[in-house]
Amino acid sequence: MKTSIFYYFKIFILALVFSLPVIFPYFKDGFFPTHDGEWAVIRLTDMYREIKDLQIPARFSGYLNFQFGYPLFNFEYPMPYYIGVVLVFLKFGFVNSIKILFASSVILSFFSMFILSKSVWKSNLAGLISAIFYIYVPYRIVDLYVRGSLGESLSFVLFPLILLGIKRLYDNKTILNVIVVGFLYGMLITMHNIMAVLFGLVILSIVVASLIRKQIIFLIYLFLAILYSLCLSAFFWIPALFEKNLILLSKIPIANRSLYFADFSKLLIPKWGYGIPTDVNGFSYQIGVPQILSFILVLVLLIAKKKTKDAKTAFFLVITTVIFSIFMFPQTSIIWSLAPLLSEINYPWTILAIIMLLISLLGGYLAKFGRFFIALGLALGILAMVMIMPNAKPQATVNRGDSYYLTNQATTTSSDELMPLWVKEQPEKQPDKKVENLSGQEAIQTLQISSNKILFQTFLTEQRVIQVNIIYFPGWTAYVNDTKQSIEYDNPQGVIRLNLNKGENNVRLVFQETPLRMFSDLLSFISFLGLFVIYLMNKHKVKAALKS
Repeated sequence: MKTSIFYYFKIFILALVFSLPVIFPYFKDGFFPTHDGEWAVIRLTDMYREIKDLQIPARFSGYLNFQFGYPLFNFEYPMPYYIGVVLVFLKFGFVNSIKILFASSVILSFFSMFILSKSVWKSNLAGLISAIFYIYVPYRIVDLYVRGSLGESLSFVLFPLILLGIKRLYDNKTILNVIVVGFLYGMLITMHNIMAVLFGLVILSIVVASLIRKQIIFLIYLFLAILYSLCLSAFFWIPALFEKNLILLSKIPIANRSLYFADFSKLLIPKWGYGIPTDVNGFSYQIGVPQILSFILVLVLLIAKKKTKDAKTAFFLVITTVIFSIFMFPQTSIIWSLAPLLSEINYPWTILAIIMLLISLLGGYLAKFGRFFIALGLALGILAMVMIMPNAKPQATVNRGDSYYLTNQATTTSSDELMPLWVKEQPEKQPDKKVENLSGQEAIQTLQISSNKILFQTFLTEQRVIQVNIIYFPGWTAYVNDTKQSIEYDNPQGVIRLNLNKGENNVRLVFQETPLRMFSDLLSFISFLGLFVIYLMNKHKVKAALKS
């Protein structure tokens, strides 16, 4: 066991050394005004508030949207922010916590790709080649310094680990390996749901290949793993899927998909920019010249005469990469429009994340052909570093401090697409009062305001309409003098209104789980308990797996 830990420690140090040129700007003061990066900090501040309010799982923001609130984490992938909250509680601050997550995503994805490639190609040098390709690819730098996509960046850590888990499940069909694969894919679903859908196509490719080879037992175990992942992540995806019809996103797409396909030249020709893809200075769709050269080289070796016992795996990766690359072109628009789940994705270029995964893993195959091709693979890796390093930096740096993000009241979405459909007039400023008397002059004493609870008292001389300036979403429940009271929200702002009777009224508004969410939470909780049960029953096997 000690030898195994030391081996992984050496790989981690290697990952840190190779990652430093990519993540060096994250060690400087301030942050980067990327497309989404600063929104990530604001979301983290809100996740922090919700967790402090014991809103678990976090779903409704009571502070954002000018303090009118909206169901942010009912639909936004939550896992990066749950992890970020841990760092905040460890006193790293909001900006630094997000920077740590971005930087760690590079180091850990080098580590995970190294372990996967080494396991697949049975060579440490294969692991090194693949890992270099994996972090020195244009799309990674786009996510770090242009788009600022936190969920995607962390997903790149999970991709190789899931493939490694599937490989081990194929080699050793045990319930323990089922749980490992299910846990990792469940993490991916909550880390970035779009990446989970796209990676699901990789799993589908494995299923098709296994069906051709009639590996039925393996497919049964893989099915159980996917089922477990869905149960584990049910607290997020079930409400997000079945309550989507309540928000603006169900009616209006956030982008015109037809504008975001690539032509062949964009995948090949190196370019750089910090704008959106449709701008003149838009970011790059390129796969990476060294990565493409390694792909062509492997293909030539396979077609010519250089065959090894791993040739079938290499051919599978080649074919899958070609198929995924085709999805970048507008000729596949009908598939994007009609295929379940794919039709929810507005940006076809996000499939670059999967292409870079496959090409990077395939690059390690060069190590199977002797010293010359090992040297060639490493040379291409160095070329990838040389080509990427000039762009591994932000366009600008700002030093706003945690307080700026902590007090920011934006919705953190590009088109307010998570707003409930009944909101006809969106807030433009925060309300003067959280609770106000619309039809009288009686005073209202507010006792508590949090993301999931509002308490107030009032004594009315006659029946009044009281408005609570929080946007209604299913789960908000009102109790007046400990008796459940109906809520009205048919008003232009979609906020909560209560008809209160004459006399003393002690009002308690709480955001609770609906039956659907309660079922989802229970399913995830039971699945999570199962994780510990299986671990306790298989501790010796876990130790053996770490040694292997």
